[in-house]
Amino acid sequence: MSFFDAVASAFRRYFDFSGRSSRSEFWWFFLFCILLYMLAFSLTVNDLGQPDESNPEAFLSKALTSWFGIAVIVTLIPSISVSVRRFHDINMSGWWYVALQIAPSILAQFMFIFSFISFIALFAYLYFMCAEGGGDNQYGANPLGNKDQS
Repeated sequence: MSFFDAVASAFRRYFDFSGRSSRSEFWWFFLFCILLYMLAFSLTVNDLGQPDESNPEAFLSKALTSWFGIAVIVTLIPSISVSVRRFHDINMSGWWYVALQIAPSILAQFMFIFSFISFIALFAYLYFMCAEGGGDNQYGANPLGNKDQS
């Protein structure tokens, strides 16, 4: 799958949490998100200024309505859905996304040990996203058909 096909597929399947996504679809969309965030941040960084510790809500509001905030909001759901489909490709439940990304991020706010666990969970997540999908499984047919995964 090419870069543009992967980005189009991710947005076309915006709320599709079923089925499977290949490694190439995941990683091309990941690259697209990184490049978009870098561009949006470069357009935003001067407008944000320094956060005011007495009023963090104002800074958060300003950040979310900036180009960077809009880029994150627009790509949040497709990033989650392509990750869930990627877990399906390696025959794992999409709930692993919650276990490896969402729960550690929330828990890290409360205790230092969860910050370390969150760091380890990130590497586990990356490991699974790099794993090769097999043939047909309970989540559907191989997204690449008979071709080798790339």
